[in-house]
Amino acid sequence: MKERLLAFIKQGLSPEKLALCVALGVVIGVFPALGTTTLLCALAALALRLNLAAIQSVNYVVYPLQFLALIPFYRLGEWLFRAPHLAITGAGVKDIIRSGMLNAIHVLWDTTMHAIAAWCLLAPVAIGALYFLLTPIFRRLARQTA
Repeated sequence: MKERLLAFIKQGLSPEKLALCVALGVVIGVFPALGTTTLLCALAALALRLNLAAIQSVNYVVYPLQFLALIPFYRLGEWLFRAPHLAITGAGVKDIIRSGMLNAIHVLWDTTMHAIAAWCLLAPVAIGALYFLLTPIFRRLARQTA
């Protein structure tokens, strides 16, 4: 991944834009609605005039994190909305999805909406933190490659 990030810098992507691509790719990449992150990253890249390949590369790298973060986002959403605890595991989510997308939407709708609300509260802070953490690192890499 480091080589790919260096390639984006060598192609002229500024360290600040690259940091924003990575921050958005990571945070959008763990959005708690399966099957949505590619479109969301593309929309963010278009809206903010970012490098689509950079943001999607990060999104694809963090894809496994989306599954790992799903249950914690479900739990945080339940806590925020004082919703009943959905007895489900990561494997359970996969089983529900395998039973059919319409069934999965029906079973997980409220839980997913609560998880999205929790994500919306955390996302701006996470994006800002990652951006300010990564910008100096990418500036240093840009100087090394110049």
